[in-house]
Amino acid sequence: LPNILKAYHERYPGIVVRLIDQGANDVLSTVVRSEADFGINYVGTQDPQLDFHPILREPFVLACNANHPLAKKKQVTWAELAPFDYMSVTKASGNRFLLDTALSNSATRPRWFCEAQHVSTLVNLVEAGLGIAAVPRLAMPPKNNALLVSVPLVKPLVSRTVGMIRRVGRALPPAAQQLYDQILALKKG
Repeated sequence: LPNILKAYHERYPGIVVRLIDQGANDVLSTVVRSEADFGINYVGTQDPQLDFHPILREPFVLACNANHPLAKKKQVTWAELAPFDYMSVTKASGNRFLLDTALSNSATRPRWFCEAQHVSTLVNLVEAGLGIAAVPRLAMPPKNNALLVSVPLVKPLVSRTVGMIRRVGRALPPAAQQLYDQILALKKG
């Protein structure tokens, strides 16, 4: 997204882009109320007021400090997280709902000792060595981060579909349509 926004700004320097950097439910509400032309979200796929156009499917991964015992593994099962200090997003988060639903039939689930409202906060806490967390893969910093490691989580594999949301039947202003099309082109690329 930063690269798309940079290219868009270079092409249309006079257009102001307002990013609503909130949780999934807030972004959904903002689009439904027409306070935003469109949104990027992983919720809204079933909302009859919205068109949802998938861009990518993103797995959840284990975020851990580079010196953590699980950091060198090729993959980790959810059951293997149980003995470690685990952190999660709050129940108000759509990510938490996805994880709780996916793990509802698992015999062994990690027990959290710390909750944060935002995934980015969890990543910062992991980086500081406070514990481990399950986060969407795109929430992790680039691979050249010396303090953080991303390990695929399996059994079960949990993922979310990220896509574009917009009101059904509402035409976008030309500037918003241009940016919408650029972001949607990610799927084709």
